Amino acid sequence: MIRFKTLLQWYILVSFLMVCMPVFATAATPITFWTTDLGTDRQAVIKYLADAFMIFNPDIKIQIEGIEENAMVDALTQAHKEGTGPNIISCASDLLVSFSKLGWMNNAGTEACIVSIGKDRFYSGTLSKLQHTDGTYSGIPFNGWIQGIWYRKDWFKEYGLNPPDSWENILKAAKTFHAPEKKQYGLLIGTQDDVYAEQVFTHLALSAGVKEFTPEGKVVFDSPATVETLKFYTELARYTPPGPQTWRGRDFYFQGQLAMMFYSTFIMDDMAVPSIAANSLTGDNFEELCGAPYDYNLLKHTGFVSNITGLHKASYGIINALGLLKTENTEQEKATERFVEFLFTNDAYITWLHTVPGGMMPVLKDIAVHDTFFRDHQGVFQRYSRQRIHSILSGFDSLKSLSFVDGHIVPQAAQASAMGLLAEMIMKTLQGKLSPEEAVSKTAMKMRMINSEI
Repeated sequence: MIRFKTLLQWYILVSFLMVCMPVFATAATPITFWTTDLGTDRQAVIKYLADAFMIFNPDIKIQIEGIEENAMVDALTQAHKEGTGPNIISCASDLLVSFSKLGWMNNAGTEACIVSIGKDRFYSGTLSKLQHTDGTYSGIPFNGWIQGIWYRKDWFKEYGLNPPDSWENILKAAKTFHAPEKKQYGLLIGTQDDVYAEQVFTHLALSAGVKEFTPEGKVVFDSPATVETLKFYTELARYTPPGPQTWRGRDFYFQGQLAMMFYSTFIMDDMAVPSIAANSLTGDNFEELCGAPYDYNLLKHTGFVSNITGLHKASYGIINALGLLKTENTEQEKATERFVEFLFTNDAYITWLHTVPGGMMPVLKDIAVHDTFFRDHQGVFQRYSRQRIHSILSGFDSLKSLSFVDGHIVPQAAQASAMGLLAEMIMKTLQGKLSPEEAVSKTAMKMRMINSEI
């Protein structure tokens, strides 16, 4: 019996056989697949997987359409009215929860797929992001990224410090390592009016139990916990490199002048591959940096914590999921389930994940230790041990969100994010224009205005 190591080997052989054998025309069941993965490389991988599936399932024909994430709501709403919607969509999990509440999702088919894939294989936090209070699921977690603190564990060991997994430990380490006179800084957080500042603040806020809205939409942002988080953020800003700073400040870490940085798993390829890290090794972006050679020991000396404890233990990240749409065509729904189950077969799933090593992390626990997963074409994961990957992905088990509260998606929170309210609040506080109490109060007032408009 011949065994094939990769999906590509199957694809090449079966394609050859299909050319050589006579073809008998049969009516194929059409499936439309909408995805927010629009990059040329991502689209190529999706088409490749769809073609491979159709070779083994000639009774199904898949049409792929790329949809901008910001346009997904309007596009799907219009398609639903016209009865021309897709059979399956790939997008952020929060969107699927919202669509499910409108009654658009095939919850029974979704449950069947999750059971077929194996519910116990998923990190629990990824499933909970898509689960309603009645136990049904809006979609199927597919991949995601996790934010956390990347830190110089060799420096921490030298000073006898604990990992930066709590507010106390973060602040202590930031103070310890901050020595601007030596061009060394304690911690990178956002000090510019942008999404990076919002993401860092959100992670800290979740660990303090902060909520923006109740599931019913009532504003609860102006709380003591929010004020304390903003005060803490302001204190941490004293130990960040000269700013204003955003994600670009990672250059300081790569050039050995930074002890800690908030960053997502998108940084994993930069850590592991010199040619990718080169972008952060120049002196082009900051006057304080002169450029540096790639440090081959940096990855070994870098630790990562995804769970931060304030009053609560919390991790923060984004889950992308697959959503099955209701149709009046049972044949199409069953064909869609077959395609979804194919995408979760080991070779197909890992092929998709390898499109963006680190930016698309597995939501299945067994895939995180699978030999093939560690053999991406860029050589990223080969430099990470299974234990390190498991540690990084443990953040999926305690994933929290300001827009997902007690099993309910809160559309007002998404609107607040789109308006940049958190980043604006942070900047006005850091610039001394408002006290933390005033900034939180004014932001809560703006959130109440959102309520009046919805």
